[in-house]
Amino acid sequence: MEEDKESGVVQRLRQMRQNYGGPTNQANKTNCSPEYIRSRRTGNRRARNLNSDSGQAELSFKNKRGRMKGKIARELFTDRKESYEECMGEGPTRMVRDAVHWSKGWLTDDEEEQLQDKNNDEDQLEGYSSENDKGSLYKLRDAETSEDVGDWVKFYDTPRHKMVLYQGQRFRDVGEFRKAVQVFAVREGFKLCVMENRSHVVCYECSDLRCDWVIQAGRVSDGTTFIITDFMPRHTCIRPPLKFQPQSKWISAIYLHRWKLHPKVSTVEIRDEIEATYGVVCPEGKLLSAANRAKHILGMDHYDGYAKLNQLKKEMERIDSHNIVLLETDGDENGEGKRLNKMFVCWERTSYAFKYHCRGILAVDGWKMNNPYKSVMLVAVGLDGNNGILPVAFCEVDVEDLESWVYFLKNINNALRLENGKGICILGDGDNGIDYAVEEFLPEAAYRQCCHKVFTEMVKRFPAAPVQHLFWSACRSTSEASFYKYMDLIQQQSKECHEWLLQTNWSSWALFSIPKWVKCTCVTLSITDKLHSRLRQYLEMSIARRFTGIARLTADLFERRRMAVWNWYREKVTPTVREVIHDRTIDGQRFAMVEQNGTTLKLTDTISMFYDLDMEAMSCSCGLWQISGIPCAHACRAIQLNMGNVEEYVDNMMSVQNYCSTYAPGMAQLPKEHDWKSDAGNIILPPMIHSPKAVSAKGSNEIVPNTSVQSIANYSHSATNNQQVHIVLEV
Repeated sequence: MEEDKESGVVQRLRQMRQNYGGPTNQANKTNCSPEYIRSRRTGNRRARNLNSDSGQAELSFKNKRGRMKGKIARELFTDRKESYEECMGEGPTRMVRDAVHWSKGWLTDDEEEQLQDKNNDEDQLEGYSSENDKGSLYKLRDAETSEDVGDWVKFYDTPRHKMVLYQGQRFRDVGEFRKAVQVFAVREGFKLCVMENRSHVVCYECSDLRCDWVIQAGRVSDGTTFIITDFMPRHTCIRPPLKFQPQSKWISAIYLHRWKLHPKVSTVEIRDEIEATYGVVCPEGKLLSAANRAKHILGMDHYDGYAKLNQLKKEMERIDSHNIVLLETDGDENGEGKRLNKMFVCWERTSYAFKYHCRGILAVDGWKMNNPYKSVMLVAVGLDGNNGILPVAFCEVDVEDLESWVYFLKNINNALRLENGKGICILGDGDNGIDYAVEEFLPEAAYRQCCHKVFTEMVKRFPAAPVQHLFWSACRSTSEASFYKYMDLIQQQSKECHEWLLQTNWSSWALFSIPKWVKCTCVTLSITDKLHSRLRQYLEMSIARRFTGIARLTADLFERRRMAVWNWYREKVTPTVREVIHDRTIDGQRFAMVEQNGTTLKLTDTISMFYDLDMEAMSCSCGLWQISGIPCAHACRAIQLNMGNVEEYVDNMMSVQNYCSTYAPGMAQLPKEHDWKSDAGNIILPPMIHSPKAVSAKGSNEIVPNTSVQSIANYSHSATNNQQVHIVLEV
């Protein structure tokens, strides 16, 4: 339904462009003047000539377009008044004021960054994004490979250094394509109109209604590579000459070729060239900001990011002396300096909130970074009482292997001040020996296997077995009887698949076997996937900017949740729990009480299934109440029949009082890079670029070699006792 609605909206927009934007014939459009200009930030069209006869027709079209836009906004944002008002141009006056300040160059670099993020969000309102829309993808030819991606930043020779875009050009992902088109538009002096903005296809057109310029790229069917599938390079609109704009984004795009050819070009040369071309003396601060932005676009700022790690460490320790930043370095063979080997970051506020006020589940995963050094960032994420994601710790390593997981988990254990992992349940995918690292080095911690990993391997081994839905029913079963019932059904469909599942240590992924103190029903790594989507904008940055952005985002998260709790501080449980209780109460209406003996009750349904409840122990024979900490449908019905309050039987972990205690202390905000104290010494070099190590990951049935175990055991001892490498801050 949603996909059909979005498709219809896009077709209506294109039909409007054909009906009112002038003829589609190329020859007829060359004589058309660009009388309408679309503003990139507000989406308005401004009539330049309304006094002529054609001006009245243009005004009529403008009114009709406004009505059509309102209809589209009401269809897309039926429940979001703010988005509807923004789409209709009725947003707050602050948006208009910021737009005026942007155009006149009155904003500082910080305000410019914030407004740019807001504009990027508003651009999404003009396009239509649907992650569930899996339309036709680009099919690679026989001679093509998804890895055949060249440098997207290319320029023609002098004098103009025009940026190169052509049909068939490849980009590593959709982010690179969007970045390239935006830079191209700034250099050519026209505004973009987002026509399609989806996970598999992105389309831009010139904002002038009567211009033929269009570019579209699609994703390959077996990877993330984007390829330009349609490109009309010729503009049929009249573009004014470029004028100087005092924004770092404009300066970095116009002079991007200078940083491309000479990465160490000085800001003085750029300033002199701007003064000679436009007759304007550009401030030094804008030039420095433009240089940093250009290096980020070209991917040349990663080296500087490693050089700032010691500054980042000092700033984090300055705002909170209990923050932990560990830098492990290796000596360079050429004697140039120390190179980063591993980096561990854990904030004191997040570790304290997780240990004392959050659920016992700690989801861990490894993300490959999109940088020249192919590093990996290990993450640890928790869940609060309102099902909110809470980042706990991060670790930068060269490669995701058994050694790096031991380093990460041991430092998490030290940061949380646990005894061999006692009191936490670690959820992982089992890759690269993480399950072995938990079992061997954190013996008191519980380990849970991601069910999606087991499901993927099962489908790969038994593609013809019709047991997919039965597997998910079995892994989400909250009682042992229900689990074995679905396993028997799997056996009836495929005995080989049933035997294989029994050999995969099913107790680590079956939900009913999770420790009851965890109070969580997660069976997949959806927690880390959601965090990855939230941090996507930071993952391509240099290491210093990435951790700075994550730290500032986490501090903002604490502040937002601390203020949000005042909207429902009179309630007993959090809003998410209230929604769950509401749904389970409705579902429990079909149950009837059979007998009651004090605090023990027995309920039945229409198919003669019986459920035993103990109200004092807060348990049900279905198992869901004990696992989730929230009364199940049977318990909600029993409490309702006894005229009780369901919220009184919710675990204290989900109470508003506990949620308030989680975020009430707040978290100190890390300053931005330009506010850090300069430190010319102790420069850390990036790791050497080398091929990934050959790692024998321990899966469900693999055995880690003894030599590897011995080397890890020796390493883990030095990882916690080497004072030269690790600095453990006292509390």
